[in-house]
Amino acid sequence: MNCLVTGASGFIGSALVKRLVQNGHRVRAVLHKTSPQHRETQVEYVIADLTDPASVLPLVYDVDTVFHCAALVKDFGSKKEIMDVNLKGTQHLVKACGNKIHQFIFLSHLHSTSPTYIGAYSSSKKLAEQYLLQQHQNNQFPVVIIRPGSVFGPGATTWCLRPLQAIQQDRIALIDYGSGIFLHTYIENLLDGLLSIPTTSHLEGEVIDITDGDNTTTWKTYLNDLAALAGKQPIRRNITKTTASMISHSLMIRYYLFHKTPLLTPTAVHLFTNHRTVSIEKARKLLGYSPVVPYTEAMKHIAQWLQKEQYL
Repeated sequence: MNCLVTGASGFIGSALVKRLVQNGHRVRAVLHKTSPQHRETQVEYVIADLTDPASVLPLVYDVDTVFHCAALVKDFGSKKEIMDVNLKGTQHLVKACGNKIHQFIFLSHLHSTSPTYIGAYSSSKKLAEQYLLQQHQNNQFPVVIIRPGSVFGPGATTWCLRPLQAIQQDRIALIDYGSGIFLHTYIENLLDGLLSIPTTSHLEGEVIDITDGDNTTTWKTYLNDLAALAGKQPIRRNITKTTASMISHSLMIRYYLFHKTPLLTPTAVHLFTNHRTVSIEKARKLLGYSPVVPYTEAMKHIAQWLQKEQYL
C-alpha cells in the first residue's frame, strides 16, 4: 500500500507508522508542529496544516489508503480551534482526496456517541463522523470509521503517564469509588484492527467499535494497578460524581476567566463514571478482530516501559 498517516507524531499515529513500515508499506507521514520521538528511515515525513486547504492538497498524491489519526485532543480550550482541526481539517482532507483513493480510515472515539454534551472534542468527532458518512452516502466516499476506547500502552501520555504522575504527586481521587468502567484499548490491539481494514472488502460506510473486549475492569482497578507500579498505597481518597461535577464546572469557569489549567473537567468526570459497556462483535465479524494482548499482559508491557524510561 501507499499510505498517508496524519497525526504521525502522536501516540497512535507514530505507532501506526512503525507497524506499516514493518509490514513493508510505503508511508507518507504528516506532521504539524511536533516531531515524532523516533523517525523511521524509510518514511517520507511532511509538514502540513490541516486547517489550510492549500497545505493539504499535495498530501494525497500517489496515495491509495489514508489513515486519518490527526486531532486536537483536548477536553477544554478553544472550541473554534478544536473544530478547525478535527472537523474542518477532516473536510479539507476529504476534498483533497476526491475520488483518487481506495480507502479513508478515520479514527474517532467511543464517546462521540454520548447522549450528553461532554465537550468540543467529542462534538467535533461526532460532526466529522456525520460529514464522512454523508460523503459516503452522496459520493460513495470510501470511508471506514473506527471508534477505539481509551488507548493505552507504552508511550501513552494521556492514559498512562498523566495518571501515574498524578498518583506519584498524591493529587488524585477516585470518583464514586472508581466504579466506572475503563473501556481500554491496548495500542497493539488497535493497530491489529486498523491494519486488517485494507485487506477486508465491503467495509465502506461502516462504523466499528474497537476495545480490548473487557467490560469488567474498573477505573479503581486500573488506577490502583498504576499506584502499585509506583510503589504507592491503594487510592483511598474518594469524591462523589455530584461533587466531582461541581468541582469540574467551577474549574472550567476559572479556566475561562483566568486561563488556569483545570485539574478536572466535565469530560473527565464523564469518562471516570462511565458504566456503558461496548461490544466488539461487529469488529470480530467484519475484521476478524480478536484482541491478542489482554489487560494483565498490557500492564506488564506498561511497567517495563515506565521502568525503561525511568518514570518509576
